[in-house]
Amino acid sequence: MDIDDAINELKARKASKILLQIPDGLKPESFDLFNKFSKEFNVIISSQSFYGACDIGNMEVYRDVDCIVQFGHSEIPNIKYTKPVIFIEYFYNGIEIEDDVFSILKENGIINVGLLSSVQYYKEMEYVEKKLKMLGYNVIIGDVDGRMKYPGQVLGCNFSAAHSVSGKVDGYLLVSTGLFHGIGAQLSTEKPVYILDLNQRSIKNIQPDIEKFLRKRYARIEPAMDAKKFAIVIDTKIGQYRKKLAYSIYNKVKSIGRDAIIVTADNINPVDFQNLMCDAVVFTGCPRVSIDDEDKFNMPVLTPIEFEQLFGFKGNNKYIMDEIVGVDSYSPMR
Repeated sequence: MDIDDAINELKARKASKILLQIPDGLKPESFDLFNKFSKEFNVIISSQSFYGACDIGNMEVYRDVDCIVQFGHSEIPNIKYTKPVIFIEYFYNGIEIEDDVFSILKENGIINVGLLSSVQYYKEMEYVEKKLKMLGYNVIIGDVDGRMKYPGQVLGCNFSAAHSVSGKVDGYLLVSTGLFHGIGAQLSTEKPVYILDLNQRSIKNIQPDIEKFLRKRYARIEPAMDAKKFAIVIDTKIGQYRKKLAYSIYNKVKSIGRDAIIVTADNINPVDFQNLMCDAVVFTGCPRVSIDDEDKFNMPVLTPIEFEQLFGFKGNNKYIMDEIVGVDSYSPMR
């Protein structure tokens, strides 16, 4: 859907007041976008950063608008949005990759390739699929669960596309930039994961990065073994709302003789938890908070599955990435 389509859709919905969510990379276009939409509607732009289709903002922000327009992400189909949301997807496109870049795959015995992509590079994934087939690879694009829109798509919290083809592939090629999605994909499968970095025009095996990540992560969460007071956080973002899981973790904390409280947060702020004087945090929202922002906190911040593994509720010695398959219905706290 483009901007004209979105405007037509808003008119069809008889929307009057709309909220625009613009990712940080597109914020310089805010004035142009505001002017385009304000010709037809009463418009407000959210100044806050947001983290994908799971995050349509705080209720106080959007309760007085008729519809939300979010740029840069695709819908998460199994979320029941409390307000109508129109998604305007932005796809990276137009890059050429030399044939010899892909030779690293065959050199490492990967002929059956599971192809993955984060959503903004989906068009490039289609290009890479054709290129790989032309070079003699067998390309398999996995099915996804209800949290995804496109086959082969991955989120930082969901790798169902990798799980669905794990028995059919020799390894995976992730079309993306950066390491986060690749680390998550590698931790969710036994097969090797390679990243096709579109900025570098190169493919790399991320196993050395996995080893570095795990050393740092284990060192970060280990002190939670001595924690006496745990804050269990329910993220109020509609696509990260796992209240039942939070209470399950709360009960497990109490069962090992530690103290615990349940708290809510929209944007997690390290100072808030310093003020609570807690020794450790278990965050049930996006796993990127625990992992990407770990250095901002003066106490360990664990994902739910990290807590369960650390304290023996899950007896698997292999590190498991927290994945979100579904969320609870968004309802008042009880």
